Amino acid sequence: MKYKLRRKILSQNFLYSLKLTKLLVDNSSIDQNDIVLEIGAGKGLITTELCKKAQKVIALELDEKLFLHLKQFLGNNLNLNLHQIDFLKFPLPKFPYKVFANIPFSIEGEIIRKLLDSNNPPEDCYLIVDKRLASRLSGLPHENQFSLKHKPWFNFSIFYQFKRSDFTPSPSIDSVMWQINKKEVPLLPIEERSSWEKFIEIGFGQGTTVNKNLLKLLSKEQLQNLSAKINFSLKTKSGYLSFPQWLKIYKALRTSEDV
Repeated sequence: MKYKLRRKILSQNFLYSLKLTKLLVDNSSIDQNDIVLEIGAGKGLITTELCKKAQKVIALELDEKLFLHLKQFLGNNLNLNLHQIDFLKFPLPKFPYKVFANIPFSIEGEIIRKLLDSNNPPEDCYLIVDKRLASRLSGLPHENQFSLKHKPWFNFSIFYQFKRSDFTPSPSIDSVMWQINKKEVPLLPIEERSSWEKFIEIGFGQGTTVNKNLLKLLSKEQLQNLSAKINFSLKTKSGYLSFPQWLKIYKALRTSEDV
């Protein structure tokens, strides 16, 4: 009973169009030099196309019946490495890799955090997710702690917008393929990640204004100078400041320049 319930909770809406799947994989950055991780390989439609493009495909599938199906019909691909395992328990590669996956909506947040917060995040990542979640995590229409904490090192964009009829069964929500691309030149050293995250947490406080939150780090005079220099209101709520504005405030604080 527990296993059947878990299967229902983690059920996926599968792409069924070979033409669309091929288009998505072909238009991605994946090529013959890449190792690709696929989370939730399902019936293997995406897996098949990835095997044609990539040097190696590491495909994960938790469902026993789907895993056996994949093993039977795709197991002869020499560049395919299949694992029957929960992604949340799977150790991420220690070498450079990319991700291309149609992930279960029920745990998409956990999957995204595991990928981005790891010591070795993917170089490029394509995930089919809830459209609302992709917008929110990208900082649209307003920045939030997640988007700001990751933007010094990652770019977020909508790679493709799906129709509900692109899936079987048809989902009750709108979905997109969300691309997470690691910046070639980070805006902050990775060694400053912890400091940056703490800064953002303080900056957001308990949902109050920038003025009240940042007084924990800067004097009233410094804040007034910064607001004029960077062009923001001290009475603005934290989410309404742009990422470049937050970055400028952080750098001014870190370098102790005359603000």
